[in-house]
Formats: sequence, C-alpha cells, structure tokens
Amino acid sequence: WLSFILRQILSNALKYTPENGRIIVQIQKDGQGTRLSVEDSGIGIPAEDLRRVFDKGFTGRNGRLSKTHSTGLGLYLAKNLAEKLGIHLTAESTEGKGTTMTLFFPILNFYNEKR
Repeated sequence: WLSFILRQILSNALKYTPENGRIIVQIQKDGQGTRLSVEDSGIGIPAEDLRRVFDKGFTGRNGRLSKTHSTGLGLYLAKNLAEKLGIHLTAESTEGKGTTMTLFFPILNFYNEKR
C-alpha cells in the first residue's frame, strides 16, 4: 500500500512540474516520528482548491486544465490508505510556485513500553 501512496505523490509531482523544474524528496526524523516530503516547483494548487485535494472525485482547476487526465481518485485513495496505515498525508502549496506533499510516520510508543 505504501508503494501506491508514494507512486501517486511522485506521479502528481511529475505531472504538474514543467520541464526543467525540480522535485526534491526529503526525509527528516525527530522525536515525534519521520517525515517524507516530496516538494516540486510545479504549477502549485490554487488556495481555494487546496483544502479539497483529498476529496473523492475532486480534480480542481489544475486537474481540469491539465493536458494529462485526472480522475480525482489518486490523492483520495492515497490519503485513505495512509490513514489506515497510521500515516498522516498533508499538502502545502502556493499557486505558481509548487507543492509539498508530506507523509508523517509517527513513532509508535507501544513498541517501547515495558511490560
């Protein structure tokens, strides 16, 4: 399931980043867990669409105007699968500058519990 989520995030970054753009994959770990971020220098998501990018069937203005086909199911499925796996998927974006999708893997404290 995790491979589906990662493929979806990466394919969106590739789809919406123009030629000669950049995509950065970064992993950061802290006391709360691990974050895997995919940051692109693509077209970005309009502010009015950002809160709905994980809604089933939502393609937004960019999805409708894109040369590539968008169904509005990819991020919906990725978000739902992530939640079932205990992973948090979030999106940050600035139209015209790019988007960052972040997967947060929280530390599971019950592994460290003393019994």
